[in-house]
Amino acid sequence: MNLNFNQFNKPLQGLKVLDLSSILAGPLTGSFFAELGADVIKVENKLIHGDATRQWKLPSEDPSNPYSAYYWSANYGKKILLLDLTNRADRLSIDTYLSNVDIVISNFQKKTASKLQLEPDEILAKYPNVIVAQLSAYEYDDPRPGYDLVMQGETGWISMNGTDNDHLAKLPVAIIDIIAAHQMKEAILLALLKKMTTGQGNIVHVSLYKSAISALANQASNYLMAGHIAQPIGTLHPNIAPYGDLLISQDLKKIILAVGSDAQFKKLWFSLNMPEKDYYTFETNSDRLKYRKNLQNILQQHFGKLSLEKLEYSLKLNNIPFCLVKDTSEVFEDPLAKDMINTFLIDQSVCKSVSNIAFRFPKPSV
Repeated sequence: MNLNFNQFNKPLQGLKVLDLSSILAGPLTGSFFAELGADVIKVENKLIHGDATRQWKLPSEDPSNPYSAYYWSANYGKKILLLDLTNRADRLSIDTYLSNVDIVISNFQKKTASKLQLEPDEILAKYPNVIVAQLSAYEYDDPRPGYDLVMQGETGWISMNGTDNDHLAKLPVAIIDIIAAHQMKEAILLALLKKMTTGQGNIVHVSLYKSAISALANQASNYLMAGHIAQPIGTLHPNIAPYGDLLISQDLKKIILAVGSDAQFKKLWFSLNMPEKDYYTFETNSDRLKYRKNLQNILQQHFGKLSLEKLEYSLKLNNIPFCLVKDTSEVFEDPLAKDMINTFLIDQSVCKSVSNIAFRFPKPSV
């Protein structure tokens, strides 16, 4: 393992990764390392024509294209191999790769890994310098399959998404897979740190289920400490108001407030020239939560009289947190979002994905 940390754009040059995973969490982890300069080889199942996400196409996508847009969201920068691991020659090629890589990423279920002789313990015993990152649905020994939708349901996410109990919703991205990918990256980086000091590889087990639980954050503490069971409340925040409250301007633009303190609320109230006598009903966050519906009605009356331009001017002038509700086409008009786009050419087709990297290393001063 010869890393070149002087290459600030590609600090993991020299690192070698074998990605045996499929769908999203594992491949996202592999793409993270590829973007940072690692040499990532992804092995896909030849018998089923590659990763299942190749077929996850929108109705508007070309059915003859061997890849979907979804596929490229998680496979940037990799060398792709289609192999049949039940074929002896193809399986032996994996051993060749294993003898030369630093990291192996896998989401094989135990029964499949055992059949292929690719269980984490087997890999590490034969290749003691390798870091094996194993993703499982629940635990490695648990045979239940794992899908993001199932995890969103079983770990409480769907129960608190949507507008009410009759209109539940899942998050429109595979958020549990994405969270699990972050857990895998963090675990691998810690294992790399250990390897740099000891020279030894390691096995790291990551659970989709536990990743989902870990990300419940304040909703978990609300239940564990206050017995509060989160309910679907749309964009609203259960602990803060007006935070997540949706308001419509005179020109029908959707604005969401993110007022997180009493001081911010006071600035909001008086910047809109709202009556002082009503302010004291909502002076504290507890008051605003108690009378949230009344507060929303009053705020909407005032927001509905002003154009977005005037509201933006006032809110920005007084440093009051808010946002517009944008669709993806509007999002990618922003220079910051444009800066996150990876564009690459595959088989004479232009492919695009969003970068895994939301941090940067400043160049050292001379």
